[in-house]
Amino acid sequence: MYELLLVAIVILVLFLYFSREHFSFGSQEIVNIGPFLNEDTCKPSEELQAGLCYTKCRAGYHGVGPVCWADSENVGIGTVIGLEDCPSGWFTEGLICREPITGGGCTTHCDGNWSWSDGGFCHTRCDPIVGGRLKGRLDNGGVCPGPQGGDYFDRVDGMCYRRCPAKLPRHIPGMPYLCYIGGDLSYTRGVGKIPAMIRIAGKYPLLQIQS
Repeated sequence: MYELLLVAIVILVLFLYFSREHFSFGSQEIVNIGPFLNEDTCKPSEELQAGLCYTKCRAGYHGVGPVCWADSENVGIGTVIGLEDCPSGWFTEGLICREPITGGGCTTHCDGNWSWSDGGFCHTRCDPIVGGRLKGRLDNGGVCPGPQGGDYFDRVDGMCYRRCPAKLPRHIPGMPYLCYIGGDLSYTRGVGKIPAMIRIAGKYPLLQIQS
């Protein structure tokens, strides 16, 4: 019998909550009866959401039911990355840097000393040829800001983005236009608990339930 009465009371409370109408309780008019579940029905370490008490999320996260999601901030779309400068003394040829070729000069002198392997009485010496290496101007990922300029200093996934704010210092992997605190994008905080006290309009306690 007690269980049926308890269920009936809970159903009545939920009906009043979702209807959000004006009702009379005897001679006492209860106005705006919808938001009857108050924050003080949960523990200080909890928050009230959808009629249940959940453990508060860590800093940088907000709760949606049993899951805490990372707070984020949009810093805008990225811009085109810039080409890297060529090393000093190298030739710039479009997307390629080319190192100059040096060496290859030869000198010959005759000293009367015979050598089968060195040209007989006259000996020729040639400097080795060095240089000619090629380097792409995007080999190190490019530079930021790119040709569009501006305050796009962060290089992420081949684009340039604005820097994240100090409170949310990391770009979200795969979505670098969004910044977050870093680490997991979400985590579970467990199932919600029934509040310890249900009140009408913040005043009239209907049911005491131990959570």
